[in-house]
Amino acid sequence: MKVTSFARYTCILIVMHLIFSNRISAEIITYPAPPGLVTSPDFSIKANNMSIWVEKIGSKLKSFDYTIGLSGGREMEDLNAAGFSFSGKVTITITASADIESYIIRPKSKSIAASVKGRDITFTIDKPVKLYIEINKLAHLALFADPIEVNPPKKGDQGVIYFGPGTYKPGEIDLKSNQTIYIAGGAAVNANIRGKNLKNVVITGRGILQGNIKISGTTNLNVSGIFIRNTKGWTNTLTDCHKSSYRNVKVFGYEAIYSVDGIDPVSCTDFTIDDCFMRCRDDCVSIKSGDYKLRVDSVFVMNSVMVGWSCSDGVTLGFELNGGPVENVVVRNCDILYARGDGMTKGHSGFGIVCDGPALVRNIRFEDIRVEEQVEFKNLEIVVTNGTIYGNDPPGHIKGVYLKNISWENSDKPFIVRGFSAGNLVEDITFDHCSVGGKVLTDTTDAVFHTNEFARNIKFIH
Repeated sequence: MKVTSFARYTCILIVMHLIFSNRISAEIITYPAPPGLVTSPDFSIKANNMSIWVEKIGSKLKSFDYTIGLSGGREMEDLNAAGFSFSGKVTITITASADIESYIIRPKSKSIAASVKGRDITFTIDKPVKLYIEINKLAHLALFADPIEVNPPKKGDQGVIYFGPGTYKPGEIDLKSNQTIYIAGGAAVNANIRGKNLKNVVITGRGILQGNIKISGTTNLNVSGIFIRNTKGWTNTLTDCHKSSYRNVKVFGYEAIYSVDGIDPVSCTDFTIDDCFMRCRDDCVSIKSGDYKLRVDSVFVMNSVMVGWSCSDGVTLGFELNGGPVENVVVRNCDILYARGDGMTKGHSGFGIVCDGPALVRNIRFEDIRVEEQVEFKNLEIVVTNGTIYGNDPPGHIKGVYLKNISWENSDKPFIVRGFSAGNLVEDITFDHCSVGGKVLTDTTDAVFHTNEFARNIKFIH
């Protein structure tokens, strides 16, 4: 077939149009470095040749070796982090401080195809994503590619506490009903946020909160977009909150070994955690029941990435389940990249339920979850304790846990399913199309299962 000059010319025009259209359609918003924060010596990043600021955050404590078995020394406790907002198709180039000899882009489920040349690694994204990238033996890199904000608050808007680019030290912010805290990209706010018995409150933006959030008795709390870094206590303590959400929130809990959980809904109902990233020194998401007069009902954890860095599950119900019933909890479409560290039940798990208290836990669903290989002690834990690990209560009961389309990479890590007594059972546990190390679970002999006579009616669908 003979190709005419006109046909060649037409093809060239089409190709040029596609290339030009792609460049025009991509929109990228970058943010300045807040004064006083540390620019990473490990990485630089460009998105479609626009520079993205990379920060290095880390522990200042020198009296402990926090590496917990990682190579690379105390350096590995640090985190490199970068964020930008975009739409369209974007080519990312990460330049490391030395030639790239090894790398992994997590979550693996994103199937990011990359090319490496010398110190550069390059890949393309066309939708918002949260990536956790390990290169050589450098401190890991968290890359937050966010959607562009829609109608963000403006300085001077009624009911808005506005933080533009810059560094601020307000110490503590007392949140009021019908109020919005807006932290713009390029802003770093050193503060703890507090609130009690509120309605209709918002904490949002693309900036940084160096501190923690503690809010109780509140309806319509919505937190979104911000990057929260915390070294003291639970990072987000939400007690008796209802019709509330955390969306596209990033959390880094560091320095302290214990009690730097990521997000803790305590005795909450109608509470959603969606599209969040957490790297924590204690449990990333921990759902708790703390008051006999209150209950946990309709809590959803979805589309999120968890790095249980040390002494940390990805998602756990417990330990403190010493209040009212816990029911209708759904964890769906999450990637658990790490789960490590010893604990009060002899090691943490990828995810699970530890009922340490009298609560009745029922109708719990885990679905479409990927647990990657960095699990130190246990794949799964569903247990009822004697009730005295974190208090002095009678034991509880777990009934009705459905696990569907779950994959665990490590085949040698155990599954712990144990009740406490004939009156404090773990019962009606279903594994539906689940796999371990690539092998479908058909019964308890397909993996390392530790059960007892008080764990009853464990079923497998395959």
